[in-house]
Amino acid sequence: MAILINSVCGKISNSSLGVTYIHEHLYVYPSEQLKYYDYTIDDIDRAIAEAISFKNAGGNTLVDLTPVNYGRSPMLLKKIAQAANINVLCITGFHKEEFQPKWLPEMSNQDIYDFLIHEILDGIGFDKIKPAAMKLGTSYNIVTESEKRIIDIEGNVQRDIHIPIVTHCDQGTMGIDQLRGLKAAGADLTHVCLSHVDLAEDVGYIESLVDMGASISFDHIGRHLVDHDALRVKMLTKLVKDGYENQICLAGDMGRKKYYLAYGGKPGLKYILTDLKAELLPCIGKDAYKKMISTNPQKILIKEG
Repeated sequence: MAILINSVCGKISNSSLGVTYIHEHLYVYPSEQLKYYDYTIDDIDRAIAEAISFKNAGGNTLVDLTPVNYGRSPMLLKKIAQAANINVLCITGFHKEEFQPKWLPEMSNQDIYDFLIHEILDGIGFDKIKPAAMKLGTSYNIVTESEKRIIDIEGNVQRDIHIPIVTHCDQGTMGIDQLRGLKAAGADLTHVCLSHVDLAEDVGYIESLVDMGASISFDHIGRHLVDHDALRVKMLTKLVKDGYENQICLAGDMGRKKYYLAYGGKPGLKYILTDLKAELLPCIGKDAYKKMISTNPQKILIKEG
């Protein structure tokens, strides 16, 4: 039986997700400060062109992980999805403390819980676009009190309405703390995906996260083009050899101008489906690769209950 998933263009069948990147940014505006200029992806035409290149390479679905207070715009994502003829999923939730809204400390835990429930069940903005997942984040080598609070609240929300969670692990750190907090709050870790853990460059650490029941995202792909992502390929080969291929997702987190072909950067959204694929297939095989770009992200995103 088909399970319906929220996209920015309305509900879609899980069978239409296809090739899915679980952590991307098609429209993001973190701050007007000059230091965030490269992180600002606000040209809709360029975003559409990038999304089309993803589709032409065989892609189907992008999960835009831009959260509250980071320039999130589901209505613009809808325009991109329609123009590029792809599925785009948006999210609710919050980033690490540095990027959390100034109004967050003024709200009670119940207020935040109700805010998230409202967005999930009633939708975001005038178009009432419903998110497919929640985001939470932690800082580098620390989980602040505000971040602990959000972990607990979002764990409660996931416990109650079974929405998937995709997290931000700053430089790959604090994944274990995130999972412990979410589990204590009643979350189902099989619908939790930890992002950026490949930045830790520690296979043992990554395996310990997966052993706790969660999935992980290798999403700092395409940053080492000179050696064709040799370290990431080596790490993924080891993880597959050790039996972890069912809980790994591939994505690009390419929310910077310098990574978008449409802005004159590289490697672009199509990289995972082209150049990286050529490097990975001889090492991990077609079945494991397909799981990482299709089966595994779909498992996380399918909302149950």
